[in-house]
Amino acid sequence: MAVAVEDITELAGQDALTGGYNRQGFVQKAEHILQNANEDDNYAILFFNIKNFKAVNELFGIDLGDFILREFYEDLKNSQLDPVVTARAEADHFVCLVKRENLDEEFLPKLCTKKISSSGKTIRLFSRCGIFYVKDKEMSVNMMIGRAKLAKEYIEDEYVQPYKVYDSSMQTAYIDKAEIAGELAEGIAKGELQVYYQPVVDVKTGQIASAEALIRWHHSEKGFLSPGFFIPALEESGHISELDDYVIHQVSDFLMDRYHAGKNVVPVSVNLSWMDFYDEKIMEDILDKCKNNDLEEKLIRLEVTETSYAAMGESRNSILESFRTEGVKIMMDDFGTGYSSFGMLQQYNFDIMKIDMSFIRQIETNPKTKSMLRFLIDMAHEMGIHIVAEGVETEVQADFLKKSHCDYIQGYYYYRPIPQEEFRKLLDEM
Repeated sequence: MAVAVEDITELAGQDALTGGYNRQGFVQKAEHILQNANEDDNYAILFFNIKNFKAVNELFGIDLGDFILREFYEDLKNSQLDPVVTARAEADHFVCLVKRENLDEEFLPKLCTKKISSSGKTIRLFSRCGIFYVKDKEMSVNMMIGRAKLAKEYIEDEYVQPYKVYDSSMQTAYIDKAEIAGELAEGIAKGELQVYYQPVVDVKTGQIASAEALIRWHHSEKGFLSPGFFIPALEESGHISELDDYVIHQVSDFLMDRYHAGKNVVPVSVNLSWMDFYDEKIMEDILDKCKNNDLEEKLIRLEVTETSYAAMGESRNSILESFRTEGVKIMMDDFGTGYSSFGMLQQYNFDIMKIDMSFIRQIETNPKTKSMLRFLIDMAHEMGIHIVAEGVETEVQADFLKKSHCDYIQGYYYYRPIPQEEFRKLLDEM
């Protein structure tokens, strides 16, 4: 009977996919090692997450996805980090305990970028890593993992350095994010959140063709809050749909008031989170607003990031098709930031593609980027897709895009995001 209990305990700590430890098994093994370690032994916990892994399953199938997870686990286990314990904590999250003497941070970028080939397909994977250096071996391993994961989340969307070391300020920021999520409704009621508009210019005419709605939060106590801070906080807490619903109402009311007053209007795009597509109320609300005006060209456009397309999957993509049927233009935002960009072109239908500013910034320094942009613009036009280049800041960038037949330009070179009242005056002058 004792043997059977031991067998059950061992199985409970094993990951069926990789054959190695799962999170429970990792915690038990790591705690035993740390509790029995010498005082001079120094360790670190590393937490890895494969970026956009859901897109791999969506585009290439679960079997290939499982193969990739097993390969990632083996690569990590057999890397020069020489982990004492390695585990697949859950899904596409991995964790390992390493001796500090084996942790060379300069090696991590190489470990976080992998090419994996299977069945004639080659996929380039990017991961992010959070590091927690163990100072108190009596701390629970679950808490250590949590802090390594928190460090990883700080660089979730960065493309320069794929790893981050935990420091105590992150815990404070984490608490701040939790507070912000709880203050959203009050902030809206107080009028602290305002919609700004960044005009988009027609390359041929030099005139404003449309605009993107952006949100700004002027907190009564904390001052100006960066969207890069509060939007991820709202996504993590599940409150992002409340914000998107507020923005859509503000934009719709602004545009329809002007339209019914006989004043100049241009289409305005609003950003949607992938989470919005799981909120039937907000989807019905947007569709109703689009149906309730008889304009040939709908005034509200929907922007969905490349990553959100992948996260939604086929079932939710049908919702976007219902909007296109009603004449609403769908825009793919941040094109080029994912490893499956060209697969998206085949799989999904959209009307406008926004080229990410990371490409635009390289126009003046990287000849290969210029060639890629020319190819991308020509290819999009062949497919009947219009192109918006975002993040354009210099005359050199703008001139190159004009000569390359880009359709629209958005960026500080022409206009910064401006408050609604300034945008109103700008439209009045058209």
